[in-house]
Amino acid sequence: MNVLIAEDDAPSRKMLQSLLVKWGYTVTALRDGDEAWSILSQPDHPDLVILDWIMPGIEGPEIVKRLRIKENSRPHYIIIMTSASSENAAAYALDAGADDFICKPFNVNELRARIAVGCRVTSLHQALADKLHKLEAATETITRLASTDELTELHNRRSFNDFFALALSAARRHNHPLSLISIDIDNFKAVNDTFGHSVGDQLLKEFASLMLKMARAEDFAVRWGGDEFMILLPQTTGEAAYTLAERIRAAFEQNASWVTPVAVTASFGVAQLREGEQGDTLISRADDALYIAKHEGRNRVITVGLGEDLCR
Repeated sequence: MNVLIAEDDAPSRKMLQSLLVKWGYTVTALRDGDEAWSILSQPDHPDLVILDWIMPGIEGPEIVKRLRIKENSRPHYIIIMTSASSENAAAYALDAGADDFICKPFNVNELRARIAVGCRVTSLHQALADKLHKLEAATETITRLASTDELTELHNRRSFNDFFALALSAARRHNHPLSLISIDIDNFKAVNDTFGHSVGDQLLKEFASLMLKMARAEDFAVRWGGDEFMILLPQTTGEAAYTLAERIRAAFEQNASWVTPVAVTASFGVAQLREGEQGDTLISRADDALYIAKHEGRNRVITVGLGEDLCR
C-alpha cells in the first residue's frame, strides 16, 4: 500500500519514511502541505495519509477538511501527527475529519499499530467498493435482461408498457402526434416447419436488426411475441409512420432471402393516436389494420383512421 507522508521536518520525515519502508509500505514523502494537497486531490491518490499538523503551505487540518468535501467512493484514511500539547488538539483534528491522531515524539510500536488499523480500514473500503461495483453491474444486467427480448435484443413487452405510458402522457400534454406500427411476419410458421427453428430465429433477428437500422433513435421497437413486432413513434403522424413501415416492408421483402431459400414478407398495420383515445384502443386499431393487411393478401401496409385509408 502507498502511504503519503507530509512532514516539513527533514529528520522526522526521513525517519518515518525509513520505518514505513521497513514495514513493507511504498512511501511518498513530501515536505509541505501544498505538495500534499496537489497529490491527494488527484483521482489516483495514496489511500493512507500521515499529515503533520503545522507545516508550510496548507496545514494538516485544512487539507483534511478539503479532502472530506470533495471525497468520493475512494476515501483517504488520514492520521494527523503533531507535537501540540493542547488537550483539545486530538478533538480538533478528529472534528476536522481525520481518522486518527498521534503525538510527537511517537512510540514506534503505537505508530505501526495505528497504520495497520488504517490499512485494514482502507482494505475494507476497497472491498466494499468492489462489491458495490459488481452489484451495480449485476443490477444493470438484470434490468437490461428484464426489459430486453433475449433473441432479438429488442425491447420486450414489459418495457414497452412503461415507455408507452410515458409517450402517451407526453403526446397528450404537448399535443404531439403519436403513431404505432403493428407488424407480423407472413407465414412464419411455415418457415419454422420447413427449415427449422434455428432458421426461424435467425429470420427474427435479421428483421429486428432491419427495424433498428431504419427507425429513428427515439422510436421504440419491441418484439411483441412470437413473430409479432411493434414500433412506437413519438411525435410522428400516421402518414410518416406509414412511410417508415413501407420502407421496412420493401427492404425486408428484398433481403429476407439472405436467411431462407424462399421469399419471406411481412405485413404492417399503422394507427395514429386520436384525441382522447386510450392506449389499448390505439393498439387495437393498429392490430385491426394489420389484420386487414393479412386478409388482403399480406406483404402490405394498411393504415386506418386518417380520413382516407392508405394501403399498398
